[in-house]
Amino acid sequence: MHRCYLAPERWQDGVLVPDREEAHHLRDVLRATPDDVVTLFDGAGRRVRARVVCGGEHGVELVPLDAIETVPRAEPVVSLLQAVPKGSRMDTIVEKGTELGMGRLVPVMTDRTITRLDEAKGRKRCERWGRIAHSAAKQCGVCWIPEIAPVQSLKAALAARPEGDVLLVGDLIGEPRPMAAVVDELVAAPPISVSLLIGPEGDLTPAEMEAAYAAGAIGVNMGPLVLRTDTAALFGLSVLASRL
Repeated sequence: MHRCYLAPERWQDGVLVPDREEAHHLRDVLRATPDDVVTLFDGAGRRVRARVVCGGEHGVELVPLDAIETVPRAEPVVSLLQAVPKGSRMDTIVEKGTELGMGRLVPVMTDRTITRLDEAKGRKRCERWGRIAHSAAKQCGVCWIPEIAPVQSLKAALAARPEGDVLLVGDLIGEPRPMAAVVDELVAAPPISVSLLIGPEGDLTPAEMEAAYAAGAIGVNMGPLVLRTDTAALFGLSVLASRL
């Protein structure tokens, strides 16, 4: 069944009208016609089956077929504190991270980050990553779209973590523990949230790693091989998704 995103402010009783972009996707890409049934979701837990009542040049309107369902957000909420990688690798992280249940992405500027983003460029990148997350959510069936936080410093990202959050950091040089073993220990008493910090190409500096440990981080390793930053992120999210 096709899925259609309907922004939270557009959820009203009776007929539901998607915005122009979603209407175009339904009408011109998916070729939806009157009486087709689609699943609507708002990215914040709500979903409902709806029937297309008109289309073509007159736009798209949808009528709910069932009571609106609210899907609880999965806990613990998983946040990825990701040093911004070069090229389009963050696009892949956002897409696949959404499919793996990532709840929040925090793009981080570190000392060794190759791609430098000022406020304006960072805002545009975040808008792009938000669109990618929306698209991935429509495809994979998740009801909660990950929050994309503003691009920020590592210091700010560490300070903004919620109370009770468990912080894991990928560590290549210290004495980290196997990530799966650490996560398995959380199963007995799951925290409200888990954050995974992944460094850039070249890894975090010793000072940055020290700051992470000072913030209460648990060092984890991801096997005997040195993974690229995007591979490490997806490996870590996969472990969290499979264990928690």
